Amino acid sequence: MKKIICTVLRVLLLAVSVLGLMWFVWPISHNVLNIGNALGIFVCSLLILLNVFAGGIRKACAAHAPLKYFTAFLLVLICAGALWSAAMTACMAAAVKAEPPQSATVLVLGSKASGRIPSADLWARIKTAAAYLKKHPSASCVACGGQGKGESASEASIIRENLIKAGVESGRIFTDDKSVNTEENIRNALKIIKNSGLDGRLAIVTDDYHEFRACAIAKNLGADQYAVPAKTPPYILSACWAREVLAITKFLVF
Repeated sequence: MKKIICTVLRVLLLAVSVLGLMWFVWPISHNVLNIGNALGIFVCSLLILLNVFAGGIRKACAAHAPLKYFTAFLLVLICAGALWSAAMTACMAAAVKAEPPQSATVLVLGSKASGRIPSADLWARIKTAAAYLKKHPSASCVACGGQGKGESASEASIIRENLIKAGVESGRIFTDDKSVNTEENIRNALKIIKNSGLDGRLAIVTDDYHEFRACAIAKNLGADQYAVPAKTPPYILSACWAREVLAITKFLVF
């Protein structure tokens, strides 16, 4: 009976590992490869190898005690990582809060663009912000993001340009084109809001997985913050989610 249970568990683990590998490889077909899906590909590949060569590994561990302890440590580390990822996922899911006040300043966080073409997740943020601003005509907006590698303009200007194309009045849109990360996005935007006399309450527009960290940073900076999540395209979700788990871990530790 014990042998049957072990076999079933091995088959289940192999199936999950193969599906996980496919999930993390998927973004590569859309030119997205970052530390998140790279780590996911590595872990899933490692689990597949451990499963396929389980018999040989058991024999080697029986003959070499150091290898046995190393393998046990590796498995504990993978299990701990899975539990931590689940906890961080729960934090991401719990980040959506109550509807922002009508006049709250919309803060659109930047993301990568190719030339002047927004990436899939930046498009999601722009579309979400445009819909929100049309629904709340009394709200102003701060578009954030400097110019990074492979970008022919700042992310802030790209956001502004596409919001205007979507029908948002240009006078409602302010820009921070110097920031290079989430904390700088929010810190610089708060300065613009203060200097321009805008509503200090923030309606933060970013991907759903990113809202937890963005709102936590805004709270640390003393801002009254609300989440306006953009739905992340499924074909890049694995890369974005895994990278965000690492980013949240860094944020909580440091």
